[in-house]
Amino acid sequence: MPIHLAQPAPTRPADGKGFNRLTVNAHIWAGDAQCALRPKSWATLSESYDTRRAQWGGFGHCIRQAPDCETCPVLADLDTAAEQVPFNSPKVLVRIETVVDPKAMFTAEPVSTLWMTDRSDDPNYRSHGQKWTWLRIRHLKGWDLGRRHRDEIGEGFWLHRTPEAAPAHVEVRTKVRQTFTRHAYVVNGTRAALLTCYSRCRHKDGCLLNAIGHHVPEQADADALALDWRQLQLLRDLHGRRHLVLGANWGACGVTLMEGGEFRAQLAFSGSTWTAEQIQNAATALISHTGC
Repeated sequence: MPIHLAQPAPTRPADGKGFNRLTVNAHIWAGDAQCALRPKSWATLSESYDTRRAQWGGFGHCIRQAPDCETCPVLADLDTAAEQVPFNSPKVLVRIETVVDPKAMFTAEPVSTLWMTDRSDDPNYRSHGQKWTWLRIRHLKGWDLGRRHRDEIGEGFWLHRTPEAAPAHVEVRTKVRQTFTRHAYVVNGTRAALLTCYSRCRHKDGCLLNAIGHHVPEQADADALALDWRQLQLLRDLHGRRHLVLGANWGACGVTLMEGGEFRAQLAFSGSTWTAEQIQNAATALISHTGC
């Protein structure tokens, strides 16, 4: 992938009468080569995910004197310096504040400040949100870049969560046994859910664990589940022979993933903070992200 973006040379007008003033001024103080992994706008952020589309202009400067992308720390940091969204939300809004120093000369570049928030209609996004940078956004894993957004508050863009994004508020503790594997979902030291995979795990990556974790309450306790099982409606026969079976008593609830007459996995819920919607969404994730 092209990462090193060389500064283009000014082009001579087609009439052959030399360089015009506009063309020359367009490159004065513009800097040298740029890096396609250092975006400075929504457009260049989009290009940075597929640098074959990246063009010089709108990116940060290259930190090397000569193009040596394979050993550059900017490229290495994409895997080692992964960022995580602090909000447990299927999507977040990134507000963009752009200012230009009024005392600066005409060559001054606009400076953008980013604010991430899960409250898209909140005018006090600085108080309830978190300050970010373009480079930190580029280092996010498991989030898709969405469309631009503009309203009476200002402008920004959306980020959409995928099952590859780990939930920030949950710790998953895994124990492997000879005949089963258990994944405990722990919130602030208290277990909120327990996923048991019988025989072997049928999820090849972390998408199932993440997808369930997205619906785990942000607060957990040791109290009894305060739901009536009749409030729950679970998917059935979504993937051929597989279906979910609800097991509920007063104060306890769990769903079992069946394939034909065999037990494949069981998801048990603990604490009084679970809602019916969260349990249904977690159960849907169980059947949707578990293979045969």
